[in-house]
Amino acid sequence: MTTGSGGVLKRPLLLVHGQPGLGADWAAVTARLGPGADVLAPDRPGYGTGGPATSMAANADALADLLRRHGEPPAVVVGHSYGGGIAVLLAARHPALVAGLVLVASVGAEGSVVALDRVLALPVVGTGASVAALVTSSWLGPRLRRHLLSLQFGPAQVMSRYFPDDGMVAAARDRSAWRSFVVEQRALVAELPAVRGAVDRLALPVAVVTGTRDAVVPARASARLAAAIGGAELVLVPGAGHFLLTDAPGVVARAVERVSARAGKPTSRRPSQRRRLASDGEDGRTADR
Repeated sequence: MTTGSGGVLKRPLLLVHGQPGLGADWAAVTARLGPGADVLAPDRPGYGTGGPATSMAANADALADLLRRHGEPPAVVVGHSYGGGIAVLLAARHPALVAGLVLVASVGAEGSVVALDRVLALPVVGTGASVAALVTSSWLGPRLRRHLLSLQFGPAQVMSRYFPDDGMVAAARDRSAWRSFVVEQRALVAELPAVRGAVDRLALPVAVVTGTRDAVVPARASARLAAAIGGAELVLVPGAGHFLLTDAPGVVARAVERVSARAGKPTSRRPSQRRRLASDGEDGRTADR
């Protein structure tokens, strides 16, 4: 578990990594939150020190227990990809513990789970495909990313964002990761309706962050997610892909700060807000949807 303490942000933060992943995946984001951030970034069940893999709902309940032991809820909960769905369930199942949500390239809306996800959840065939996908992503992905970045060619630089760096695939290189991945893939397909139902009931400050070139959870699915939540902010990162924790950590950190500032304030059913970011270090114009 990665932790930090201090008092710059108004609320403690709970950071929920994706599938596969580790608490350390958030390092670039936490570095941009400043030394005063009070952060919990645990390894989820199935990865690192998190114990055996389990359902999304059980993940949410385990995180609720962690917040209670930490002694400082309610917290702003930040979830990436699969972890975003867990964050939504945590807010729905334990609302007194959650003051706000930041959902980064998150599952939860129509279109966030695609046909490939359903194939990977199948018995036998899905297991074999999951093993192949993990091997490919953990070994070939970072090599392709480094090669494309080395070309110093604009289109190649853009293409590199489709692939993870070495840090984002550390969990996948564990020999037991494929078992956790298969358990979670089946849970994702089975529990997505519960996540979507929980989204409709959210009544707290929320930011949804997405890359416009996300090939895992398409930006249009993130836009639907934001539109389903009253008062949610939709943050679009032009040209970015799925791995925003390393490709746009400053954007994620600023979204966390904005939600932290709004935590505890009433939300409305007004349309979600679109904020375009020209780069990881520069805000663009904001326009209402």
